[in-house]
Amino acid sequence: MEKVKLHNISYSEEGKKIVYDYVADSQVQKFFVEDQSLYVSYQIDVSNIPDSIAVIPFLSNILPIAWFAGFTIEVDEVDEDFYHAQEIIKEEFAKRDSSYTLNGKLIAGKLIKNNIEGTTPAMLFSGGVDAYATYIRIYDKKPDLVTIHGADITIEDKTQWNGFTSFIESEALLNNNSKEFIETNLRDFYTYQVELLLKDIGWWGKVQHGLALVGSVAPISFIKKYNAIYIASSYTDHIDIDWGSTPEIDHKITWGGGIEVFHDGYELKRQDKVDSIAEFATKTNAKFKLRVCYSELRTEFNCSNCEKCFRTILGLILNEKNPNDYGFNVDEKIYDEFYKVLKIGSASKGVQYFWWELMEKAKKVDDFYVFNDKKEETIQINKIREGKIDDLLEQKINNPNKIKHRIKFIIRNKFPWLRRLYKKIMH
Repeated sequence: MEKVKLHNISYSEEGKKIVYDYVADSQVQKFFVEDQSLYVSYQIDVSNIPDSIAVIPFLSNILPIAWFAGFTIEVDEVDEDFYHAQEIIKEEFAKRDSSYTLNGKLIAGKLIKNNIEGTTPAMLFSGGVDAYATYIRIYDKKPDLVTIHGADITIEDKTQWNGFTSFIESEALLNNNSKEFIETNLRDFYTYQVELLLKDIGWWGKVQHGLALVGSVAPISFIKKYNAIYIASSYTDHIDIDWGSTPEIDHKITWGGGIEVFHDGYELKRQDKVDSIAEFATKTNAKFKLRVCYSELRTEFNCSNCEKCFRTILGLILNEKNPNDYGFNVDEKIYDEFYKVLKIGSASKGVQYFWWELMEKAKKVDDFYVFNDKKEETIQINKIREGKIDDLLEQKINNPNKIKHRIKFIIRNKFPWLRRLYKKIMH
């Protein structure tokens, strides 16, 4: 069986950056970008942690590729709890779709029993609806907030990242929480060939992100003595969708003698989360920005003009909240913009479900936030109650073009200059 061998774990930047020196056999090399080893950078010196803990971010990203591509990973040592956890997580992925055969495996020279005796919780914090809903639920625990550069914001985008970190540091609601910022090229070290391991592209969302994000916290968990890590749910148990972060996967992740990972909010629909945020804001008399948008065309905090922005905006309106108090910039014209944007591109069952939630919410409320003219805006809300948006999305889902989408993806990645040209034209 082909393999990837981890030769060395090195530290730079005063012990704050971990670099993984690995070599892939010839048939496996196509999955990895040449001369771009995986790395993870922290704000604190992590160079004194055991190699068995330091290796976890590497394995959290490489293992799923090995499972789906069918190669072996060899390392000198790994935390014993994590080693057994990854075997169970592999089984969870295998259960999702029997058409995939997951043959890859991990070979470790030594299994090391670590014991992190901690009392501090941490949570992965993006500033969006999911993250804030979880934050509110564990508010009294005062979790450390861990935000990862390279996940939703590309490493090259320093402007958006600096704006994001400034927001987290300055948001009054978060003043009592310690912040940890991590930079890692976890989405850049592999090639587009990894995407093609799936029948439908979407490696980051469908496979990688849950284990990868949580695993990135391992080195600082040893220094900061974490006892638990919270990751907010993206979806709910009300909808069956392939996703790389679920209770079945995340709750199995552990290391260091029993660190617990909690996939939080899975029982809540997205609109339930918006409702809880609105309720919390009313109860505490707090106004805080929701960071839901990572549009390449965004020039403000959120673009306020994409599908994800729209459903968050509408969720707030239906809670009698002014979206402009929560990081958006909109007026009563927003209703016409919904339909213009939603007619463009493709739609998924997940997106359709989120809008169905909003339709159901609209049916249950008598009052909503009014920008200017209640009579005219009530007509717009009634259209949503009647399912106009749901009908639009249903048409798009029933006319999928997955083959065309896959071909476009391959061409875009084989000829990256086309992507750069597109971005330049759009800007």
